[in-house]
Amino acid sequence: MKLSKSQKQAVQTHLQEMVENMDAAVGAIAVTADGHLVCRAEKKEIPAQRLAAMGSSLMSLGNTITKELAMGNCRNVISENEKGVVVFMQIVPGLVLVAVANDTGALGMLLSGCRNVIGAIDRDDILK
Repeated sequence: MKLSKSQKQAVQTHLQEMVENMDAAVGAIAVTADGHLVCRAEKKEIPAQRLAAMGSSLMSLGNTITKELAMGNCRNVISENEKGVVVFMQIVPGLVLVAVANDTGALGMLLSGCRNVIGAIDRDDILK
């Protein structure tokens, strides 16, 4: 998915707002389905380029699994870890949001924040 400079900036603004307003959020990135980093917002540096490649692969794998099970498209993939959580969520076909929190109890907040970002992107018609 190819985004214009203004579209990238608008998505980044929404990511930045989410990261700034959530204490446990470390960072968030938007990536294309083929693993290219579109934009990023971070409180603390995260390996964004590597995360972009992994994020697109995980969403693709999630879609493969849910299609095999006849469960429709994969909406998100969640990685709960010893020191935090990572959420991979489809913004639109071809664009994935990856958000990282450093608190194991922050999954609900991170999911809600990601959904709010995607809703705002949709409401603002940023990607149309």
